Amino acid sequence: MEAIATKPESSLAQRWNTLLQEQPKLRIRNAAQQLGVSELELLLTRDQGVRPLRHEFGALLCDMDDVGDVMILTRNDQVVHEVTATFNQFKVAGKGAMGLAVGDIDVRVFLNQWAYGYLVTENTGQINRESLQFFSTYGLALHKIYKTEATDSAAWDALLGNYLDNSSTAPQLAPVPAKASRVDANTVDVDALRNDWAKLKDVHHFHAMLKRNKVDRRTALELVGSEWVTRLKPSAQDVLSPLDAILAQAKASQCAIMVFVGNPGIVQIFAGKVDRLMRTGPWMNVLDKGFNLHANTDGIKDWFVVRRPSSDGTITSLEGYNTDGEIVITLFGDRKPGNPESADWQREVEVLESSLCA
Repeated sequence: MEAIATKPESSLAQRWNTLLQEQPKLRIRNAAQQLGVSELELLLTRDQGVRPLRHEFGALLCDMDDVGDVMILTRNDQVVHEVTATFNQFKVAGKGAMGLAVGDIDVRVFLNQWAYGYLVTENTGQINRESLQFFSTYGLALHKIYKTEATDSAAWDALLGNYLDNSSTAPQLAPVPAKASRVDANTVDVDALRNDWAKLKDVHHFHAMLKRNKVDRRTALELVGSEWVTRLKPSAQDVLSPLDAILAQAKASQCAIMVFVGNPGIVQIFAGKVDRLMRTGPWMNVLDKGFNLHANTDGIKDWFVVRRPSSDGTITSLEGYNTDGEIVITLFGDRKPGNPESADWQREVEVLESSLCA
């Protein structure tokens, strides 16, 4: 963090207040970036409305079933993914390091990255909005769960009674590490990579394959060849991003899709059809009941169509990467394990490639 992060808390709070007067709609994540601190540091300058949770986050998520509908939010710097639904049988695995829910709420959680959690109460001017917010050891916001009008208030309050921590001390945040550098392509055995890629039987084995070949995902896409990867470009009008195009196609054809968005602590997934699409400046939005997506496509530098073999046939994805080479959004055709990919999705991707092939 910059030296600004070590200034007295009151000074940071005052500077945040000044920033909000200049930019009343500024989100806390963006305010933290402008002030050179983590989101958690900024959140903790509030005099009230922030109460710590016990560090039992896996158990807390397992107990979410009875609460009813909540809105869950996962984001990275380029994409915000929101789903409103009910948790169903969240399970913890990997000796507590991982967890998942599969259903209307579909998440893969890396609990070893979750260091701090808080109940946050915000006065919106009309109501008090409550959320559970979870952060990394660096103060990065990983995931948020919002109480909605459909949430069972008694069950929500009972949950809070079990997990609020009245003895918690102030967090000791670690310095943010430098971003991992890309692998030097000259050090990669390209023939071995291509051979291993062609032998994939399950898309879930993809990360292990990359690790075995000592290559990061973004570099692998550049090296594996056109049989498996197509790089896309914006339209000639320089208006339409590949995301705009594929969402418009999926809406028109009623092709069900899956949208994955993640950060170091979680991957959040939506599966279904999209309808209400809206472009607002750099942001491409899906504004459907139960699912909202907000993608700042100006910050998504590279788009690829990626194909991987599996025992169910070829699996095709559209992947977006930021300027650091980090994947920030992935789209698939809606598919259950053991079933082949839908022909509808394959056709939509082929149309996309024909119009936006680099």
